[in-house]
Amino acid sequence: MKNVFLFLSLVLGSFSTAIAQTDILYTINNDFSVGTGITQLSNVDPNNATVNGTSTNYATGDFTTNSAAMAMSANGKFIYYIEQTTNTGNFDVRSIPAFPDPGAPTAPTAGSVVLSEDLNGAANTNLLYFRRLGTSPDGWAYMVTTEETTGQIYLSRFLTDGNTGAASNFQNLGTITLDGTPLSPNFNNGDLVLDGAGNMYILVNLDATGGDAVIYHVSAATLAAATGPTSVTNLTTKYIIKNESGVNFQGLVTGLALSSTGTFYVAVQGPTDGGIYYINSGVQAGVVTIKGPGNTANNDGLADLTSSYFPATTVLPVTYNTIEARIQGNQLIVNWSTLSETNNARFDIEVSKNGKEFVNIGSVATKATNGNSDATIEYSFTKTVDLPVAVMGISLFSLAAILLLTNRRNKGLFSIVMILGAGLTFASCSKSSDQVDVSGESKLFVRIVQVDKDGKKSASKVITAYRAD
Repeated sequence: MKNVFLFLSLVLGSFSTAIAQTDILYTINNDFSVGTGITQLSNVDPNNATVNGTSTNYATGDFTTNSAAMAMSANGKFIYYIEQTTNTGNFDVRSIPAFPDPGAPTAPTAGSVVLSEDLNGAANTNLLYFRRLGTSPDGWAYMVTTEETTGQIYLSRFLTDGNTGAASNFQNLGTITLDGTPLSPNFNNGDLVLDGAGNMYILVNLDATGGDAVIYHVSAATLAAATGPTSVTNLTTKYIIKNESGVNFQGLVTGLALSSTGTFYVAVQGPTDGGIYYINSGVQAGVVTIKGPGNTANNDGLADLTSSYFPATTVLPVTYNTIEARIQGNQLIVNWSTLSETNNARFDIEVSKNGKEFVNIGSVATKATNGNSDATIEYSFTKTVDLPVAVMGISLFSLAAILLLTNRRNKGLFSIVMILGAGLTFASCSKSSDQVDVSGESKLFVRIVQVDKDGKKSASKVITAYRAD
């Protein structure tokens, strides 16, 4: 029997290895005390942002010049970046092969200028800061920049060539408003990414210790409507970013990238809490907490990070407004509301006695049209909660299976456990399938698991339902 378990362990271990997904990230560092330049981080776990592989640094070359705007071509072969220099709207876009490249056994030493443009016109002498750069799946690289004097925010784009690293067809796409506000003097640190559907997410962080960090959103359809210098594109607040303690980061929140699974990687710059983090799937009242850091290398000057992943949707398809639960009489009552939903199919309601092992007790279909909504939607779920359910029976069935597998001489005990489990299950099912066991407890742990149309799931925070009577 030991050989059987060894065999199963090896098979399962191999299977886990085969399906495990790891990512490659690129960061750019602007701290001269630790060395500037681009670093490749390999074998990054998208579930927690932990860097399990190697860190490969590019040679310094042109990277002695600061840059806080970096993005990858859609095919992952080239990195595009813009030097952060004093300017009046004119800028150079450079590209460099992503390392390691099959045709380049050593890291390249410098990027090549592939595009030179002026965004706000030669007559405008206001300084322009290039803070955000991100590519879309169709090869367009979008820039969002801000004018220092006026707070005017500009949107533009150029076409990348992932096979040669070239850039062309620069287009001024007009200006940006934030939740309807046209000018923003605090539009400082940040980044932008686009998902597989062409939706844009823009990170904005105040340039101050403990400043607010916000991720704004613009849909692919709205972005497509920006066609020239007179266009005005409105960004709406999607998420407020806090650390795991629920407060603002002391460092500057500077970078945003998507993982292969739809997770947001976030870069924080600073000696106290700098590093690479990730956003978990819990969203409450528009606030997301980010966990990590998975890597703290060069955190004092971590200015940006990028990837070449374009998941169709992110792992944050629902923003919850409120979640409440209580036990009243013999009823568990769960009420919640959403501020936004994307590609949503349903909500599964799960309960637990200990806050660790949850069981599904029912589902509620989304009320959002086609699973998408930007308006507040109210939901409610009720379940009877005073008789044993089949959970205990299922647990006993599992125990019986283990007894039988580990020792064939346990057949007698196996039979007893099976009968006991079946009896408990029957006792539950024979009374009502709408009842949940609280076994005299005065509380239950409750969470809502959102399920999107592709079957992906994300759980809300766990709340406690107490008896109200």
